[in-house]
Amino acid sequence: MVAGVGRRAPSGHPSGRPAGLLTPAVLESVRERAQITDLFGPAELKKSGRDFVTRCPWHDDRRPSLTVSPTRNRVHCFVCDKGTDAIGWLQDRQGLSFQEAVLELARRNGVTVVEGDPEAQARFEQEWRERRQLMAQRAEQRQQFHQALLQQLEQGGAGADYLRSRGICTETARTWQLGYAGGRLTIPLNDASGQTVGFCGRATGSQEPKYRNSTGDLLFQRNGLVFGLDQAAETIRKEGTALLAEGPLDVIQLHQAGFTHAVACLGTSVSELQLQLLRRQGMKHLLMALDGDGAGQAATQRLIEQLQPQLVNGGLSASVVQLPEGHDADGLIRSQGPTAVEGLIVSAQHWLEWRLDRLLAPLASGSASPSLETLQAVEQAGQALIEQLPDGVLRRSAEQRLNVALQEQGDKPSSTRANAPSNAARIEPSASTARQRAEHRALRLFLYAAECRELLRCIAFKDPVCRGAMEWLSNLALVTVDGEITAMGLQLADQLPGAIGAAIAQAAATSPDVIAVLQRDPQTELQALLDALEPI
Repeated sequence: MVAGVGRRAPSGHPSGRPAGLLTPAVLESVRERAQITDLFGPAELKKSGRDFVTRCPWHDDRRPSLTVSPTRNRVHCFVCDKGTDAIGWLQDRQGLSFQEAVLELARRNGVTVVEGDPEAQARFEQEWRERRQLMAQRAEQRQQFHQALLQQLEQGGAGADYLRSRGICTETARTWQLGYAGGRLTIPLNDASGQTVGFCGRATGSQEPKYRNSTGDLLFQRNGLVFGLDQAAETIRKEGTALLAEGPLDVIQLHQAGFTHAVACLGTSVSELQLQLLRRQGMKHLLMALDGDGAGQAATQRLIEQLQPQLVNGGLSASVVQLPEGHDADGLIRSQGPTAVEGLIVSAQHWLEWRLDRLLAPLASGSASPSLETLQAVEQAGQALIEQLPDGVLRRSAEQRLNVALQEQGDKPSSTRANAPSNAARIEPSASTARQRAEHRALRLFLYAAECRELLRCIAFKDPVCRGAMEWLSNLALVTVDGEITAMGLQLADQLPGAIGAAIAQAAATSPDVIAVLQRDPQTELQALLDALEPI
C-alpha cells in the first residue's frame, strides 16, 4: 500500500470523535478564549487603527475590505456585509461542522471538554494527539512521494511517463502535490482545509487494482471527503456552482483546463456528509458530470433521486452534463479539448428533463413500435415520478411530456407495434392532439431549417406552450449571425419555465436521421405543416 494506514475510526461516529462533547459550558469557554486574530497568519493582516484588514474571501475583493476586530472578536466585510466569529470562520475556511469547529478551538485553547470525567477527557485528548501524529505522518509521506515524482520529471521514469501520457503538466503536478511510490502515481486526498488525510494510488502500469485508496482511520473516511474541495472552494463560493466528476484524475484534468469548480466523491455514490461539505462552501447548483458509461448513468440516477426532495422545494438546483458514452471528463478533454466539456456544460440538461428522457427511452428504442406492455410500463413509471412532484411547473412539464410521448405512440397503427395482438384497435387521435403534435413539429423545423422560419412565424399557434416557445425561438433567430440557434435553444430551455423549456428541449432533441431529412428537404415538411395548421 502506498499510503500510510492507521487504525479504523471507532464505530458509531464517522469521524471517530466521541459524541456528546459539545455542552453549553464548553461552547462558552471556547467563545471566551478563542481569538479571531489567531486564525490568520501574521502576513495576512494589515493594521488599521485598533483593528486589522485583509482580503475578503466572500466576494471578488481587489483591495482589503474584511475587518478583523480583536475587541469584538469578529470579522466583518463592509462591502458584502458578511461577518462571523472565530467558530464560524473556522467552519467556513476549513469546511468543518459547528461541533467540529468548536472542538478544534477547544483543543487549541486548552478548554476541557468533559467536565467531571477525567477518563473521557483523557480519551479525547489522546485521540487528538493521534490525529496530529497521523496528520504529520501524512504530510511527511506526501512530501516524500512528491519529491520522488519531481526527480522523475527531471531525470525520467515511469511516473513522469504516465503523467505525460495523461496530459498532466509539471505545474499541475506541483499544484496538486502528486507523487510516485511503488509503481503508482500518488494523489493526496485533502480535507477542505488542505490537510492530507489519505492517498489515492493510481497504477502506472498493468497493476491491479487500478485505483487504491488509504484505509479508513481517524483522519480518512471515504464518505466524508470531497476530493478537490480545498482547491475548488473559492470558485464554488463565488459562483455557487460545483461540477461533480467521478474520479481524482477527472478533477485534476478539469482544473488544469480551467474548470476550477470541479470536485469528486471517490466513487459513484455521494453521501449526505459530502453534500453537506459542498453546501457549506456555498453550493446552490450542482452540475453532475459522471462517466458516460452505464455505471455513471446509474449513479447519476441514484444521485438525482437522493437529492429530489431538495430539488423540488427549491433548496438546490441541478443539471446533468451528459458525457458521450464510454467517456469520462479526463478522456474527453484529452481527446477533444476543453471546448468539448464547455459545450456540454452549456447544454447541461435540467435534472427532470434528464430523468424523463431515461424514462421515455424505451419508446424510442429499436425500429419497431413498442409493445403495449412497454407503453404500460412507461406510463406507470411516469405516473410514479409525477406523483413525487408538487403542484407547479415541474409537475405540469412532466405530465405534458409523458402524455405527448404516449399519444405519439398511440397514433401508430397497431400492425406495426411489436408483440401487439393482431386485432388490437387503433387509437385515433383527437383533433386537438393532432394539432398539438403538428405545432411541436413546427418548433422542430424552426430550429433546424433556417430558410423556413419566415413562413413558420405566420402560423397561429393555439397551444399556449408552443406559442410561447415559438416567441422565444423567434427572438433567438433575430440575434443569431449564422442562423444556427440549436445550441442557444438548449441553453434557453434550461432557464425557461418548465412547460415552455420542455417544448424547446423536446424539439431540439431530434435524432440525427430526422435532422438530415429536415435539412435535405425542409419544404416537404413545411408544406405539410402549413396544410395542417392553416397559415394566417
